[in-house]
Amino acid sequence: MKKNELKKIALKDVISAIQEDLKGKDLTTSLLYNKRKEIVKASVFSNDEAILCGQIWFVLVFEQIQKKYSGNVKIKWYKKDGDIIKRGQKICEIVSSREIILISERTALNFLQMLSGISTKTKRYIQKLDDKKIKILDTRKTIPNLRNSQKYAVKIGGGYNHRKGLYDQILFKENHIASFHSFQNFIENIEKKIDLKKVSIEVESLKDLILLSKYNPKNVLLDNFKLSQIKKAIKLVNRKKTTIEVSGNISLKNINSFKNLKIDYISIGDLTKNIESVDLSMLIEN
Repeated sequence: MKKNELKKIALKDVISAIQEDLKGKDLTTSLLYNKRKEIVKASVFSNDEAILCGQIWFVLVFEQIQKKYSGNVKIKWYKKDGDIIKRGQKICEIVSSREIILISERTALNFLQMLSGISTKTKRYIQKLDDKKIKILDTRKTIPNLRNSQKYAVKIGGGYNHRKGLYDQILFKENHIASFHSFQNFIENIEKKIDLKKVSIEVESLKDLILLSKYNPKNVLLDNFKLSQIKKAIKLVNRKKTTIEVSGNISLKNINSFKNLKIDYISIGDLTKNIESVDLSMLIEN
């Protein structure tokens, strides 16, 4: 993703988040400070070991608040997106008015904590799998309106993006197929409308895979297959024409069991659905 494109995505997220939090004004801060702008320094520290992600979102929060409250903001980074941050490590310093820092603090940290959490979890999955030939993919199981941001965080963690939405890739899943009398009936009908070599299709059983493999689809998704079934499925697929994706009930506890299998992808909803935010703190120096 190009930097300009990323900034547009982040700015949209940030404007919405500030509106959600601030609306008219910060009622608490407005009681404490007058027109005199007291310049202070604040530092962000990590309370966890993690993969940092979300700098652009963090900076844009301060820039947008700065415009509203007429002040200067300087941020010095000690780490960048993709870097490992350790417990107790200083990530950045902010110099601005106390008012701007107080108003920006929570929204800016929310983005940095959430996106770093996704990057960190993605990296853990990759390390647990320990197989460079298999790509870890995200899914559409994302927070509404934050999909692009979350998918960026997956990439920063070393993972890969699956389709962005319903509009950029054809993937027939269980509930699509259920509207037909049988899997064979589904294949016969869909084949009339599109070349199966261009689409991804989910299968629920080896029986369905045997039928589907004759058509050499672009990708087969083995959903909730047991390990023994996956090994049998690999032998049924023409690996020169069809890629194999595995999904369903995959966790950090069992991801290593897929190591060295001749599959191409493992798609994991846990990356963006079950977010464990990184613990970060912002402290203002007196």
